[in-house]
Amino acid sequence: MNKDKNKSNRTHTMQSGNFVIESLLPVGKENRISTKQLVNLIGCSSSRELQQLIAEERKNGAVILSATSGGYYKPANRAEMAEFCKSLENRAKNTFVAIRSTKKALSKLEGQQEITEGGVSCGT
Repeated sequence: MNKDKNKSNRTHTMQSGNFVIESLLPVGKENRISTKQLVNLIGCSSSRELQQLIAEERKNGAVILSATSGGYYKPANRAEMAEFCKSLENRAKNTFVAIRSTKKALSKLEGQQEITEGGVSCGT
């Protein structure tokens, strides 16, 4: 039943190419609307559902910015867009660092044998 509600909200979010969430957002970082307020305004069941709807609108071209301190807004100028992009780029770099170190550890583990009761473990 929750899936049906999500489908209904997603259909409602994109009406004739208009971005419902984007159209509700204030302009400028200083005027941002909190996640909680936007969840209530849109009628979402959770912030996760809201994030999915925002991702869908962004995928279709909406420019919806979010502040690291919380909240969503439309950009007031190029500087706000550039700041948002830089923030996402930094987050992506940190994500790739975590992936790289984990893959490196994983590859080391793939070359090792498991310790068994009667056997001996050895690494390669």
